Amino acid sequence: MACCAARLAAAGAVGASVAHELRNALAVAESSLYLAQRDLDDRPCLLRHLDRVTCEIRKAHEVIGSVLGLARGEPLRREPAHLGRLIESARHALVLRTAVRFEVAVAPADLTLLCDPILLERVFSNLYLNAIEAFDEGAGGVIVTRAWRGDERTHLEVEDNGPGVHPCVADHLFDPLVTAKVKGTGLGLALSRVIVEAHGGEIAATAGRCGGAAFRMWLPNA
Repeated sequence: MACCAARLAAAGAVGASVAHELRNALAVAESSLYLAQRDLDDRPCLLRHLDRVTCEIRKAHEVIGSVLGLARGEPLRREPAHLGRLIESARHALVLRTAVRFEVAVAPADLTLLCDPILLERVFSNLYLNAIEAFDEGAGGVIVTRAWRGDERTHLEVEDNGPGVHPCVADHLFDPLVTAKVKGTGLGLALSRVIVEAHGGEIAATAGRCGGAAFRMWLPNA
């Protein structure tokens, strides 16, 4: 973990990673405030939008604290987390710009991990965001999440049917500041690798079954 965090810090990306996570939270908050203005006369809807803003601000504080803790080499805050609910939370924390369909298969259905749920949720959020941004503007896409528990490891996959990983970045996909996207920061996957390895696991990118990108991870069972 210290080696990965040091590599991220050496690239000057710790502060940028904090900004990256804060920008994600602000995008959701901005969208919710827009909807709140639209629904001023519908009090129940208005309160739901404002609650989401409050939730995103609180989550941003927690994420930034956890990311900075990783950079300082602090031990992870581990607690039992229901994986299905963690995935659902990561999905709902996104601003969807295209018609995206999510499919989730978790076995067993009540699969629980001993992890830092705030950080692990960011891994899924970053993978989902990458997939969404890779889809053609206005076109649909499918993102499939699979998880199953083995004897010693829990296996996790996130796969999409988009264009796949660009060849120019394939060999350095998890390096800080490496991206093929015009508006990309090259920090989401770098941070995701730090988080997964901090949990004692591994993450890798391969071609998906449907021609898109597939990210496969494993975490040790408690």
